Amino acid sequence: MAKIKRTFLEKLKIKHEWNKHTGLYPFIGKTIIKLFVIIAVIAAIVLILNHFFNLGEIIENYIFSHDTPGILTLFLISESFLGWIPPDLFIMWSDKFNSPFLWLSILGTISYIGGVNAYFIGKIALKFPKFRNWLENRNAEFFERIHKWGGIIIILAALFPLPFATTTMVAGMVKYPLKQTMLYGLTRYIRFYLYGVLIYFGMDKIM
Repeated sequence: MAKIKRTFLEKLKIKHEWNKHTGLYPFIGKTIIKLFVIIAVIAAIVLILNHFFNLGEIIENYIFSHDTPGILTLFLISESFLGWIPPDLFIMWSDKFNSPFLWLSILGTISYIGGVNAYFIGKIALKFPKFRNWLENRNAEFFERIHKWGGIIIILAALFPLPFATTTMVAGMVKYPLKQTMLYGLTRYIRFYLYGVLIYFGMDKIM
C-alpha cells in the first residue's frame, strides 16, 4: 500500500486537530494562568516580608553568602533529579554578580545539562524494573503528556512552571528521540532570561 504524501499545511492541520482533540490548548491556557498566579503570589509574599523585615539584608546574609562552586553543584544535582529546588532561587542568588546576562546563561546551561542528564537517567531506569515502576507510578501524567503531545510538552516544561527534569526523564523512558529532546530543551534559556529580568528588577527594588 502506497504511503500518502501530505503537504506541510496538511500535516499542520492534522496536528492542530489532534492537539485540539487531546486538550493541549486548554492545558497551555491553564499553565499560563498558573504562571501568573505564581508570580502574583511570590510578589505578594515579597512585599509582605519586606514590610515586616529587612528582606534585602536577609537575602544578602542567607542567599548571597554561599560559595559559588557549591551553589552551582547543588543546582546541577537538582536539575538532574526531578528539579527539587525552584530555579528562581538560583536566579536570585546570581543577582550578586556584575554580569547578569553571563550568569543567566551559565544557569541556563546548567539547567539544560541537567535536563539531558535526566533524559539518560530515564533510559537507565528502564534496566531496573522496580525503579522504573516507581517512576512510572509517580509520574503517570507526564507519560500521558509525552505520548499525546511529544516535543510540545518538552518546550512547555522548559518555559513554564512544569518540572523540566521530570519531563526529560520521562522522554528518556519512552525513548523519545534524544536529538529532538535536546533541540526543544534549548528553549530553557528563554525561561532564564525572561525570569531573570523580572527577578533582577524585583531584587533591585528590595536591595
